[in-house]
Amino acid sequence: MKTLTAILCAFFILLSAQSISAQDEGPGTLVFSQNMVAMKDMGKVNKIIDSLTAPIWEEIMNEGMIYGWGQLNHEWGDEWNCNFYYVAKDKKAFFAAWDEFVKRMSERHPDAWRVLIPSFQAHKDNIYYFQQWHNAPPPKE
Repeated sequence: MKTLTAILCAFFILLSAQSISAQDEGPGTLVFSQNMVAMKDMGKVNKIIDSLTAPIWEEIMNEGMIYGWGQLNHEWGDEWNCNFYYVAKDKKAFFAAWDEFVKRMSERHPDAWRVLIPSFQAHKDNIYYFQQWHNAPPPKE
């Protein structure tokens, strides 16, 4: 009985490890960063994002480190009103891009974090892998 239990445990451990590693085998990774920002601070946050962080993310994207990125804001819904997404080949590619972003921000705008971070009341990140990824063709004009 102990042998059977050990074999079943080993089987489930291997199955779990294979399932977790297979998550990076999809056609890409989406990182979704959600933030709570007081509505009174949204203008300041958007100005900093537009003027300081967006140009750096554009550079990183144009260098091929990520496939794309964007910002999603809302005025109606839940409290997670200032959100960012990043699309990369896989988690490793995203983390390399993130490290590069932090490096460039720290070099070019060392005081920006001190101004920006207090505006975020709460923060959470999710990393998804694409199981399906379909894009519509551009409309014909």
